Amino acid sequence: MRQFLVFVLFVTLFVVLVGSQFRASDADRLGAVARSVSVKLWETLPPALNVITPLDTLRRELPSRPEDSVRARLAADQRLSGVDVTVIGEGCVVKLRGVMPDAKAKRVAISLAENTTGVEQVVDELAIPVE
Repeated sequence: MRQFLVFVLFVTLFVVLVGSQFRASDADRLGAVARSVSVKLWETLPPALNVITPLDTLRRELPSRPEDSVRARLAADQRLSGVDVTVIGEGCVVKLRGVMPDAKAKRVAISLAENTTGVEQVVDELAIPVE
């Protein structure tokens, strides 16, 4: 979806530039304006503010251990909403424990765990209730 939006943005920009008979000298003017705006924006920031700090904070919030990544992926998947899966990590090995509503949900959970970066092996301890 994001790639499509970027494509639409570029096509729109191209149509606007061609329709307005954009010239090379206009690019120089736009570059000068962009530099001026960035300098003024930088001057308005407090001196102690480091622009990299928000990125570092975000990076620290991202899961770094494989089991954290698996937990995040399982929680984000709508096909597993309302299902409680316990994820236990031991290095690159991840154990999945819990009761799944059906075999399809179990396959989804195992597939998500197996295809998570940093996971080398998934130990399946998921149960399906007998009807």
